[in-house]
Amino acid sequence: MNTLKRWALCISLAAVSWEMSAAKLGDPAASLEIQTWAKGKPVDVKDGKSIYIVEFWATWCGPCKVSIPHLSELQKKFKDKGVVVVGVTDEPVSKVKPFVDKMGDQMAYVVACDKDQKTSAAYMEAYGQGGIPTAFVVGKNGKVLWLGHPMDGLDKVIEDVVNGKYDLAAAIKRDEGRVLMNDFQKLSALGDPQAKAVGLKLVESAGEDVDKLCEMAFMMVADSSNKNRDFALAESALDKAEKLGGKQDHRVIGIRSVARFESGKQEEGLALAKAALEASKEDDDKARYNNFIRVMKTKMEGDQKQDKAKP
Repeated sequence: MNTLKRWALCISLAAVSWEMSAAKLGDPAASLEIQTWAKGKPVDVKDGKSIYIVEFWATWCGPCKVSIPHLSELQKKFKDKGVVVVGVTDEPVSKVKPFVDKMGDQMAYVVACDKDQKTSAAYMEAYGQGGIPTAFVVGKNGKVLWLGHPMDGLDKVIEDVVNGKYDLAAAIKRDEGRVLMNDFQKLSALGDPQAKAVGLKLVESAGEDVDKLCEMAFMMVADSSNKNRDFALAESALDKAEKLGGKQDHRVIGIRSVARFESGKQEEGLALAKAALEASKEDDDKARYNNFIRVMKTKMEGDQKQDKAKP
């Protein structure tokens, strides 16, 4: 769960802009509003001539650097099939150009610098995406066909799109959970009573998938800028996950630690994070919960200092 790892870096998520209505697969792709084309010729993703991979990245992003050679391989493999890869960053060209030049043939595709984050808003924010790298596939029909991490399923998607085998209807069905989460977060942030019904539908849509239930619970509670977080609903999702995974499932314990901590029960949250660490076996999981513990302790120490400083 990449989202969970991001929480470990900061005790709360940045608030998502909801000025735009939540977008979904099959919607028309937005035009790219670009300040500078740092590498390659300008492209129009709505020209109906090519299949476009629009990937959002940054020079400082470690995972982005890992995916760059992979995207170059995809570009080379499918170039003759009409596939065009475009990397979009919101950094200035003065920073991007030296990076691109240094990468050379390892970054063998079009690179562009966003204009006032307008392209990011039309894709990342519109589709409720907070982490990079994130890639979007735009078909010759000008519609968004897929979105996700460029190292997780993109190859198969492009192959199917190129060969006319891509099932957009099935993809839209699989994407329903993300769309529901976007709607839920929007309604929750506004304090709209409809948020509860959408949240219950969201939990139901997860079925018996423990990972999905845990991530949904996390998304319901992690944004501290939302003053209307439904902690009870998050706990009910975790209760469902616990019945499926068992009381010692570190995934459930770990996310419950976040829910308790964010609800104001900091000591209980910290204790649960330690319990999740104890229950985990994989190095990645242990690292995640160690980060949870570190972030919680830092937040608690900061709160204590503030309390002491009060007159």
